[in-house]
Amino acid sequence: MNLDTLAGRFTAVARNAAFLGVIAMLGLVFATVADVVLRWLFSRPIVGLNEIVGMGTGVAVAATFPAGAMQRVNLTIELLQNLLPKRSIGWLKVVAHTSLLVFYGLMAWQVTIYAMKLNDRAAETVYLKMPTAPFIFAIASFFIVTTLAQIIVVFLGVRSALGGEAGLSGWSMDAESLPPEGIGSRPQVPAAKVLSTGLLVLAMAALAIWAFIAGLPAMSAWAQANKLTFGASIVLLLWALLILYIPLAVVMGLLGLVAALFFMGPGPALSVLGNESMGFLTNYSVAVLPMFLMMGSFAVVAGMSSDIYELAHTLLSRRRGGLALATIGGCAGFGALTGSSLATVATIGRVAMPEMVRRGYSPGLAAGTVAAGGTLGALVPPSIPLVFYALLTEASIGQLFIAAFIPALLGIALYLTAIAIYVRVVPSSAPIETQSANWSEITRAFRKAWSTLALLTVVVGSIYTGICTETEAAAVGAGGAFIAALLRGKITRDSLLRVMGETTATTALIYLIITGVLLFTFAMGVTGLPQQLTESVKSLPVPPIVILTMILVVYLFLGAIMDSNTVMFVTIPIVTPVILAMGYDLVWWGIINLIVLEVGLITPPFGIHLFVLKSITGENVPLSVVYRGVLPFVFADFIKLALLVILPAIALWLPQTMLK
Repeated sequence: MNLDTLAGRFTAVARNAAFLGVIAMLGLVFATVADVVLRWLFSRPIVGLNEIVGMGTGVAVAATFPAGAMQRVNLTIELLQNLLPKRSIGWLKVVAHTSLLVFYGLMAWQVTIYAMKLNDRAAETVYLKMPTAPFIFAIASFFIVTTLAQIIVVFLGVRSALGGEAGLSGWSMDAESLPPEGIGSRPQVPAAKVLSTGLLVLAMAALAIWAFIAGLPAMSAWAQANKLTFGASIVLLLWALLILYIPLAVVMGLLGLVAALFFMGPGPALSVLGNESMGFLTNYSVAVLPMFLMMGSFAVVAGMSSDIYELAHTLLSRRRGGLALATIGGCAGFGALTGSSLATVATIGRVAMPEMVRRGYSPGLAAGTVAAGGTLGALVPPSIPLVFYALLTEASIGQLFIAAFIPALLGIALYLTAIAIYVRVVPSSAPIETQSANWSEITRAFRKAWSTLALLTVVVGSIYTGICTETEAAAVGAGGAFIAALLRGKITRDSLLRVMGETTATTALIYLIITGVLLFTFAMGVTGLPQQLTESVKSLPVPPIVILTMILVVYLFLGAIMDSNTVMFVTIPIVTPVILAMGYDLVWWGIINLIVLEVGLITPPFGIHLFVLKSITGENVPLSVVYRGVLPFVFADFIKLALLVILPAIALWLPQTMLK
């Protein structure tokens, strides 16, 4: 059996497992919705459902890991993409694939041991008395399959590197052909050479692990004698490895494990790996993440985002610069459904950019509008990045969502104001609208968008009023989006596979990253670096606002050169204790943290949104034009950020009025 055939068959198995996992998640969504309805109407909730959802979600999510491995959906930083030869990039990616193999292998080993311990003591859930060991054994089995999948990925990476390529990208879960498209067209490399080189890579990895174990006592002694130096070295090594294409989850997970090994010893450190990951994976509250992801995917399939965009255009078309104003409204609505800024830019950009240019808008204004509007995707609740922040800091997801509401409205208002001023200062940037929507058009737009508006109102409103927990609200949102897509006739085999593929890739990616971050956070606490940094900051003879400003400037720089989620994951374990020590609110910092990173995404010269738009427009719009077009929105963002720093009540007032 050749490598292509093996990869194709393994992909088919992984795809089927992921499909069943996501279907199981959808079943848990409707079970949760039924629980909410029964509790609300008849005061008869489903007893122990939180235990079923927690354990069931853990297994369902783990079922997506093999497919995630075969798709290579890892989050990496590609700063060296254009600086090194393709062959060098290819070998760096082989190292990355191998490090991920080590991480998966360790996870499979420790989760299996954890399951055996649970089985030995006949562990059960509290209410339903369900044995927990079978669920953990199921999760362990998926980690084992994922490890095997990653071995195939290593050999595929070796073949790409030997062929002088920069490495293979992942393939879609809804692909019909096996093996995955593109593999057969790669430059031919003798199978024997691929096999021997791949085995050599694995042998070198095993040798490196043996050398590390042999040197563990000496390295541990040095680390314990130089805690602060070691902690700082870990942070520097983290950034260095990220630049060298090592996936974020692996960098944080393995560095966290190394630190735990140095300070706790092998037994306790490895136990943390199994216990922490399983505690997170089977936590009922964590089910909110895949449910919100499914809500966004089904909402897009149902055409809800298009309805919001059309409504915004109908309401604002009579004003000067109406299409640009409508694009901001469309971005806000699309962001509320998907919770992703990059997805908002990529999706709305492909629709709005050509239409605005066709109608006579300047390319700069069109690009700036879409780039800035995309940042609303992460801020308008429900927000996926705020879920990440809450899971990592143990802040309230509900309070964060409600806290983001007024800042989001403020951001929309400032963007609309920036457009209104811009089209008057530069009249040639936008045409004078000659047609206004009549009441019949407005009524028709509202009729199309009412279900979308109702769904968002129910999701956020149920959290605010205390009717639903965050997980229950996410289930209502996912179930409502699915029913909307079903009633509109949009649920087909292809659309269902697309949703399953999107949910699979994102779920596998995010859960693995958060597991790595949790290990890194634990290790940072063991080293004492955050505590040392906090004490150093508190001793500085400057007001907290000065230190906060310095932190925000660093965040702006980081947000301009990499994805905001990456920066959030890396910095939260270190920066958050400092922020709390200065007396700032955890919920307020979550909003500020997100906003400043999103501002970085549109700040020239490195803002990622600007390059995404450039890729959409191609050679027709120079990057300098995109830079100029986004500057009014950057200025508006600075005003928003300053107001939130000076007046924290903008974010904190509404959460204080929430019903418990």
